[in-house]
Amino acid sequence: MATLNHVKRVWTNFLNQGGYDAHALSGLKLVSASKGSCLAELEVSKQHLNRLGGCHGGLLSTIVDVGGSLAIASKDMHATGVSTDLNVSFVSGAKLGDTLSINSRCDRVGGSLAYTTVEILVGDKVVALGRHTKFVRLAHIANKEMKLDGEA
Repeated sequence: MATLNHVKRVWTNFLNQGGYDAHALSGLKLVSASKGSCLAELEVSKQHLNRLGGCHGGLLSTIVDVGGSLAIASKDMHATGVSTDLNVSFVSGAKLGDTLSINSRCDRVGGSLAYTTVEILVGDKVVALGRHTKFVRLAHIANKEMKLDGEA
């Protein structure tokens, strides 16, 4: 439960910044987290659709970005670095009202880079698969100095 609470505090910090993450993913709900992984859900709403009525690829790419960051956070990181590489394979579609299950895993956090894998599903159907690499050297320094809301 401590890991889930930590990841929720990191996510709240993201949302409080008021940027793109807060706009696109305000409905994201963290379901569970353990060291190195987390599970989140997002219901597809009208703002998430492309012109053909399917879940927009930009949204799925954003989910891979944020999901990877939250998986890094599950490794006791407050700051989660900056993206250096993002790869998304769009496997099938999702539509209005579908609930996306987002399974994120931090494969490795090193001194300079962190590697993550994100799987997005609707039920047992894979919608997208993503890999996300982040530069974390400066995040390690920030983690020594940074406090999240609710921390002494």
